[in-house]
Amino acid sequence: MAVAEQVKTYQNYIGGEWRPARNGATLEVHDPGNGELVYFGPNSPVEDAQDAVASAKHTLETTDWADNPRKRATALYKLSQALKGSIDWLAPLLTREGGKPLSVSKAEVTRGADAIEYYAGLARNVYGRSTMLEPDSLAILIREPIGVVSIIVPWNMALSLLTRSLAPALAAGNSIVIKPSSVTPGATAEFVQMIDSIPEFPKGIVNFVVGPGSTTGAELVRHPDVDMVAFTGDTNTGKGIMKMAADTLKKVGLELGGKSPNIVFADANFDRAVRGALNAASMFHAGQVCVAGTRLLVEESIHDKFVEKLAELANRLRVGYGLDEGVQAGPVISEVQLDRVMSYVEAGKLEAELLTGGKRLTDGNLSKGFFIAPTIFDRVPTNASIAQEEIFGPVLTVHTFKTEEEASELANSTVFGLAGAVWTNDISKAMRVAKKVKSGMVWVNTFGKLFPAGEMGGYKQSGIGRQYGLEGLWEYTEMKHINVQL
Repeated sequence: MAVAEQVKTYQNYIGGEWRPARNGATLEVHDPGNGELVYFGPNSPVEDAQDAVASAKHTLETTDWADNPRKRATALYKLSQALKGSIDWLAPLLTREGGKPLSVSKAEVTRGADAIEYYAGLARNVYGRSTMLEPDSLAILIREPIGVVSIIVPWNMALSLLTRSLAPALAAGNSIVIKPSSVTPGATAEFVQMIDSIPEFPKGIVNFVVGPGSTTGAELVRHPDVDMVAFTGDTNTGKGIMKMAADTLKKVGLELGGKSPNIVFADANFDRAVRGALNAASMFHAGQVCVAGTRLLVEESIHDKFVEKLAELANRLRVGYGLDEGVQAGPVISEVQLDRVMSYVEAGKLEAELLTGGKRLTDGNLSKGFFIAPTIFDRVPTNASIAQEEIFGPVLTVHTFKTEEEASELANSTVFGLAGAVWTNDISKAMRVAKKVKSGMVWVNTFGKLFPAGEMGGYKQSGIGRQYGLEGLWEYTEMKHINVQL
């Protein structure tokens, strides 16, 4: 008789030690693709968050981490290599806890490793500057680490959205408290075990606590010894964090919601633009990507041909369990999310023309998970709820325009400004429109490409601050002016 595999139980990591939640509480994480129990995790009270902050502060004050860029560079490089070497076993765990296809999980591990390696190179290049203010007055401007940084991470891209903040924060010399989503903490715990195994990381410089956002997470925002909060998530939660952080005037870095416009002109490469539109909507992860191009703006003269081909490609997407070979699109994360997305779909049926999808998929094994057919709505009014609000599901809205001016106006017609794209063979037109789109990132003839060396971040209600690149490093520093009388 086969012996059932024992379900793993993860713990918090505080001060270099693994330990259960103080109150002994645990949580269960189930696979959104089939409902199976994947693992147990801690469900920590406020006291665990307080211990983690105390550990981070003490370690930063009693070690040379902040003043030893060589050590930081070595530690981060070793971590990047460890993460690269984990792809075959860590990616399946990302799929089991989050639902995304295995190919997407593998790309996420690679992206996280690349970000860490990039900032390993920058750790020894946190330069300031100097200048003579007067003949006898020398100004030395140095960049220093901010201090203790809380990093609060969502469930959709648990690893890459963590490393995007963690790597520059550590490269700049800060100490860290990580709070992952309680929905997907396991892969992050495995990643933290890699940190624990690298001797260059002082014990306590990185801490890891799992618990409710309303209590444990709120403590990591309010705590007076936390100097900065880096949060990725929905806009309403980001606003709440900003309000809480105001009590201690701590710095915040917020990467929030999006409703990104994907603008296709008639002179674009047709086949590439159609494929790009489907990819931009992030159907591969059931639309659960913050930068997703969920608003497709098509020039009127090619609209009919374009949406016909788009619907054909959407109907051919293989939706299924993320670890099954050939699967191209996975489930949404939970029943709560499924109900939320389907409520938007039902509203959309009253507001616009349903082109394809619009239903939950329950055939065969799909009945065990939270699967929604890739959904496209056509002829969507600009003020429709499905065109204005972030759905975070496999739902794409189609709009038409006649002129560059109308395209730009449509692109800027929401409160969000995270990303966008322009498809055209006229580079002058591409640049004119890209400059008019009020977003932190605009792609031309592609969508979704992110590089560690290229900054990204939001305009309007899509966030504050920047990730990646040099700007991402500077986010985690303070500038100090030392004035020397000669």
